[in-house]
Amino acid sequence: MKTSEGASESNPEIPALCAHDVLSQSDLFYVHFDERGCSATLGFSRVHGTEGIEFFLRFHDVRDVRVRGWGAPGQKDVHVERATDGTVQVSVSSDGSSMRFRAAGVVLSRERNFLAAPGS
Repeated sequence: MKTSEGASESNPEIPALCAHDVLSQSDLFYVHFDERGCSATLGFSRVHGTEGIEFFLRFHDVRDVRVRGWGAPGQKDVHVERATDGTVQVSVSSDGSSMRFRAAGVVLSRERNFLAAPGS
């Protein structure tokens, strides 16, 4: 297991796992907003053959949160991009639901590889 707990939140780089094709081909199974730390954590998983990966992205100093409906866990259209003002803009959408917010930054807070049953 590989983790990045306690990673620096001042890192301006967006983790490679935030690429649109990676996130939109992964199942979004976890969303947690923590008002105490003004943070949001999104959990994703994806399986290819018998190998899987589960990872969590933690966004800090979250603001301008908008949520409309919410569907079951699964693949969604997910965009994480650095805006010209330096904030990270996040949008998640699927049929009948959407979520968007801005954050000061994002870190990969946890990553775990696992074996999956064929065809899962």
